[in-house]
Amino acid sequence: MTRISFKGVAIGNVVDIVASNVVMLPVVFYLLASAKTGSPTDQGAASAVEALKTGNGFLAASSILGGLCSILGGYVSAHIAKHDETLNGALSSILCVGFGIYALVNGTGHLWLHLLYLPLSPALGALGGYLRSRQTARIS
Repeated sequence: MTRISFKGVAIGNVVDIVASNVVMLPVVFYLLASAKTGSPTDQGAASAVEALKTGNGFLAASSILGGLCSILGGYVSAHIAKHDETLNGALSSILCVGFGIYALVNGTGHLWLHLLYLPLSPALGALGGYLRSRQTARIS
């Protein structure tokens, strides 16, 4: 257990989730503003949410930006841990994996996408930790 930095893993998890939400806000606003639903005002919110759920633009943007945020979370976790960077980076995706399992159990969202993200989230976090270890190896 001395290989795991609980502080680094916790902060890396928070960075991953918060950064994912922050970078997606402009995308959501853009997609909602550009959606031409043509529905009455009382059904406007429901049709806008439906446009986000079914739109390929939102799916692609959330996948790419979410993956980059997982790499960032792994990097931050490894930076704080200062040892076993790849392991601590991979563990920075615990919340993402937990949310994915929750979505699978409840049947929300795209099933195939959540199944893809379960192994991909720790791999991207480990990549962030690996990048941090390469950076520290170059410096010293």
